[in-house]
This record gives sequence, structure tokens and C-alpha cells, in this order.
Amino acid sequence: MNPKDIIPVEKVYDDAFRPAMIQIGKAIESVTKTSRFLLAPFEYLAAQHDRWERYLIKVASKVEDINLVEGHPQIVIPVLEGLSLCSENSLLSELFVNLLSNSIDRTKQDLAHPAFPNIIKQLSHDEALILFFLKKQDYKMTQQIDIDAKTNRWNNHRKIYEEFPSDKLYFPMHFLLYMNHLHSLNLAGTYEIGDQEAVIDLLGNQTGSLIHNTRRLEEFGKFFADACVPNEFPQI
Repeated sequence: MNPKDIIPVEKVYDDAFRPAMIQIGKAIESVTKTSRFLLAPFEYLAAQHDRWERYLIKVASKVEDINLVEGHPQIVIPVLEGLSLCSENSLLSELFVNLLSNSIDRTKQDLAHPAFPNIIKQLSHDEALILFFLKKQDYKMTQQIDIDAKTNRWNNHRKIYEEFPSDKLYFPMHFLLYMNHLHSLNLAGTYEIGDQEAVIDLLGNQTGSLIHNTRRLEEFGKFFADACVPNEFPQI
């Protein structure tokens, strides 16, 4: 046998194990990728540790040690879940923080209703802002409707005065939509006040009517605002 035809032992082993090593390498790569996705939430939570610490400092600053009591899981767990999805220092996160602090405060625990965490989760920033303003005061709004002299029917229903500072909202064009949503949650609404006021032309004929309204919190909305909505929020 020609010595040149002899295959080194190392080459035999190398050829024999190469496919297996390639498969192992692919498996390790796959496991690494999989673990990256599986462990991502834990890495995220670890990265958010400082943020959670700041939230807890806020909560602790609102409750005296002597008044600390155990919070009900129906409130605490959904609140913590909601905070995890909120931007820090946002108005919505402040609603959650206030609710959480009240839920562990012996003197205010009666304000913490189990429905409140899920209500906050349904609110947009602008809707939370509306509640912030409505907690401070009611706002007037006037509408006018005209009378069609030929058909004697009311038409051209329009708003002619709005006291609420809708320019403070991110999306003021959706103000009425926000108010409808808040009304569906039994938090706030627009209500007619007083009698309608006739609009009279120079000939003494009625050409329309003014309808005076107020935008305000409903009773459940006042309860919610006392428990969740801050009295002050520097970012506004």
C-alpha cells in the first residue's frame, strides 16, 4: 500500500464527527436565539428595576408608615400590571400610583374600588387629562339650533361657546368622542342646565334657541377622581 493512500486518523475522526458538530453548532445557535426571546421579558423586568423603585418611592411618600395596610389583590395586581405598560411620569401612571397608594392606606382604603384599575387601562392620555380638569371645576358649553321658517323644524345644531380648554389635549379634534367614552364609563358627561333661551330677530320672530350645558364629573366620576386623579400635575 502506498503511504500516500493512508488516511490520517485525525482526518477520519474529523470527517466522521463533522456532520454531528455542524448539527450541534446549529442546535446551540437555535437555543441561543430561542433563549433570547424567552428570556427577553425577564431582561426587560431587570432593566425596569430602577423604574419600579421610583414608583414605589412615590407610593411610599403618599402613605404614612403608621397607616400602611395590605392592599387587596383585586386592586394591587391589576395596578402593577397597568404600571408596567405605562410611560413613566405620564398622567396615566400617576393615576395608577395614586390608586395604589390609596389601596394600602388605612385612612383612604375605602376610596380604592376594584373597578378602578380596569377603568384606567381604558383611558387615553387625553381622557385622563379631561378628568384632571373636570376634577377642578365644571365647564360651560352653549349650543344653538335654528328654526327653519318654511318647515318650522329645528336644524343647524352647532356649538357656539366652549369653556373647556380643549387646546390642552393632544388631539382636540376628538374631544366629543372622549366625552362620549367617559360618559359610557359613568365618569363624566355633558348636561343641559336651566331653560333654553330663545333667539329673536329684529322683527321679533324666534329664529332659534340657545341650549346651555355644563361638562362635569358624574357621581361615580367624582369617586374615581378622588381615588386616582392628582390635584396637581407639573407636566401639564
